[in-house]
Amino acid sequence: MRRSRGRRRAAIVRQNDWYDQQVRREAEALASAGFDVEVVCVRAPGAPRRTVVNGVTIVALPVRKRDSSAGTFIGYGVFLLRAAAYLSVQHLRRPYALVQANSMPDFLVFAALVPKLLGARVVVYMQEPTPELAETILGRKSLTPVLARLEQWSIRFAHHTVTVTEQLKQRYVERGAPADRITVVLNCPDPDNFLGSWSPPATRSESGFVAVCHGTIEDRYGQDTIIEAARILHGELPDLRFVLTGSGSKAQELADSIADHGLQDTVQFEGWVSQDRLNDILYSASVGIVAQKASPYSHLVHTNKMVDYWLFGLPVIASRLDALAEFYDDRFVEYYQPGDAADLAAAIRRLHADAGRRAELAKNGKQAQVENGWATQRPVYLGVFNSLLKDVDTDPPLEPAGSTPDHDPLSTR
Repeated sequence: MRRSRGRRRAAIVRQNDWYDQQVRREAEALASAGFDVEVVCVRAPGAPRRTVVNGVTIVALPVRKRDSSAGTFIGYGVFLLRAAAYLSVQHLRRPYALVQANSMPDFLVFAALVPKLLGARVVVYMQEPTPELAETILGRKSLTPVLARLEQWSIRFAHHTVTVTEQLKQRYVERGAPADRITVVLNCPDPDNFLGSWSPPATRSESGFVAVCHGTIEDRYGQDTIIEAARILHGELPDLRFVLTGSGSKAQELADSIADHGLQDTVQFEGWVSQDRLNDILYSASVGIVAQKASPYSHLVHTNKMVDYWLFGLPVIASRLDALAEFYDDRFVEYYQPGDAADLAAAIRRLHADAGRRAELAKNGKQAQVENGWATQRPVYLGVFNSLLKDVDTDPPLEPAGSTPDHDPLSTR
């Protein structure tokens, strides 16, 4: 693909070894607004050094994966240095107009030091509150002052900060960040990327009442609460099934728990699945579950998976956490108390018995997705760069002739 010398250049730096949905929506939004976009990430085993996806160049840098906590921080440092070297050389060859760094880690934004010194605008995208996440994972606050200091240095280094909830913005402000340099862009997928070329199966599987949960398998995301709720309901609701997907450090423990409780006939754990397979699962489901446990971290964020469920017209059951409950009331979500398997079982029981309530939640969730989804968040996101660079087109791209932008592949549900 030959790139135009007349287009401004942008880079997004993200320490993942895959091109995740959030980065993809941002990269393609910048590309549609007139930028040549590179995404700098970690190279997965067997992955190409460089590839192009929908006009975005993916540059994968080699960083050896380490499983220990110390190894994780070493990996952060190695990737920071490699990314900084790459951005510096590329900027000298053809300058970037902007560089965005997506946490974690927060200090990854310093990879943009040379481009910033030579005139590039720098944005840090704070997806998670690092001090609170460390406290949640480690169970202690000893690292909080250090991580909070790094967080604030990162925010001050950048020309602007993007984060994911108003509560998280206020936490940054409480720790010293300037409020007028922080913009909130809500978590949500770009439906065009999430659905891609997938289309619904010719016939929808009718296999009872199916509750789904997908995503990273870690203690804080509460898959064990779902298993305990399944145990409580086992035998009570004969048509109830659970389908769980994802990967993480607790994946094997989750599979063992299903077997230990004799729930193989009720709970199906598929591990990591393709996007098309996930879409098939969501299309055939009855309800989606967001089971995050209460923690210093979880009270400040929303999860993408909730909007994934709304895209598929599913009612959502979720733990009542501050940032979520303050934004969406009981018209949108069937809440239960975080970490309380009996209360989760009661919520499942209520929706199983009440088709009207399921329909109400699904309808309101669809409307929430329309009002707060990527179509709304995209111009807010691009508006950040318009304020820094001027003349950034924040309008949605024009559909090519013959396209059907209003077509909904889920309209057959």
